[in-house]
Amino acid sequence: MNGISTLNFDQPEYQKHVTTLFAEWRNALETHQFDAAIVTAGNGIPYYDDDQYPNFHANPYFTRWIPSDDVENAIVLVAPEERPQAFFLRPKDYWHHYPPIPNWLDSTFDLDVFENIESLTAELERRLHQYSRTALIGPDAGLPGNVNITEKNPERLVNQLRYRRAFKTPFEIDQIEAATQIAVQGHIAARKMFYEHGSEFDIHMAYLKASGQTEAQLPYQNIIALNEHAGTLHYQSYDQRPPEQHRSFLIDAGGRVNGFNSDITRTYSAKRDDGFSDLISALEQKQQELIDTIKPGIPYPQLHETMQLEISQILNDFGIFKCSAEAAFKTDLSTVFLPHGLGHLLGTQTHDVGGYLLNEKGDTQAPDTKYQSLRFTRTVEQNQVFTIEPGIYFIPMLLDPIRDSKDIDWNRVEDFLPYGGIRIEDNVLVTNKGTKNITRPIFQSFE
Repeated sequence: MNGISTLNFDQPEYQKHVTTLFAEWRNALETHQFDAAIVTAGNGIPYYDDDQYPNFHANPYFTRWIPSDDVENAIVLVAPEERPQAFFLRPKDYWHHYPPIPNWLDSTFDLDVFENIESLTAELERRLHQYSRTALIGPDAGLPGNVNITEKNPERLVNQLRYRRAFKTPFEIDQIEAATQIAVQGHIAARKMFYEHGSEFDIHMAYLKASGQTEAQLPYQNIIALNEHAGTLHYQSYDQRPPEQHRSFLIDAGGRVNGFNSDITRTYSAKRDDGFSDLISALEQKQQELIDTIKPGIPYPQLHETMQLEISQILNDFGIFKCSAEAAFKTDLSTVFLPHGLGHLLGTQTHDVGGYLLNEKGDTQAPDTKYQSLRFTRTVEQNQVFTIEPGIYFIPMLLDPIRDSKDIDWNRVEDFLPYGGIRIEDNVLVTNKGTKNITRPIFQSFE
């Protein structure tokens, strides 16, 4: 799926995307008085005192130019008045496989291919001599110290590029939808394995097979949490033995296609007609109702506050809160049950950057101190893609300090503790009038 020689996308749409991207970068470079930018894909760095490497993901700024992870040591050179240039490394090597350079790159970039890193950097250095001010965007590992770079990752330039990354082109939206397609197939297989009483490891392997991904290709480590494990927000272990009793299943797992990610979470009850199942349905209904209200111009933190109030109402309806929903919201009691933010930007990174940037100048807005885990404080605008992922959790670490609260029915809490928690997450695209839910229609197409 990630092999550069097997990319499958609309090439005219990709060329339009590069044209849009080039205009963004030309404006940014001219604004900050740079003649050119070197965009490095990066390269694998081995574990300490070892010859083994972590899985490689390319610099996300590079991925927007060339959508693949099979690009170690590649470089894109961007100058305002010139066609973008791509430098690829393809050694003669019988130890490792290097996929062939795709022919579609020739129609978009001036392309050069090198057999060793020394010749690549020598040619790069030769071309950089014509520029007075050059910015490096990305890691500098592998570049010799004498390469003509004026500034590495200049903050103001990077902030402008980071801000613009929130606005997705039609090509980028297509890739996120493709990543959703494979993730949904994995989710459906994982759910089936849960109802067949599989272990967390069994469920994880079913997801990989159905989504057509290896662990190296995942956008992030799958969260496969049975029972009380769902109360750990980023639970990262996979028990190989099934629990004595299957009560609940939370899966947070995505797909990665051509360097772009999806991020989807679902929660299931082993018994489809018990109180936990009803709690899942109540949260899902509120999540969908909130998505229906989203439109350009709404501050994202306002959506988070609305959901905190809705969570309070759900917990009141289920007899967990003895006080009113409004009282629980005002005293921040709901944050004990929803301790994370409502969502985040999505793209070449699962948690795409720029969520706090208010404009291209780099002004920021930190989240309210009550909601410090919120990753997105910007105003909702057309062509943004972000997640909406409310949750209700029963986490002993957060509950124990408030055990003396008379506003909580602790017997009801004890009923739900063995289930861990709930999270429902969809990926949404902002349109000119509202939103398009990317996730739901694809689930419906496979059900």
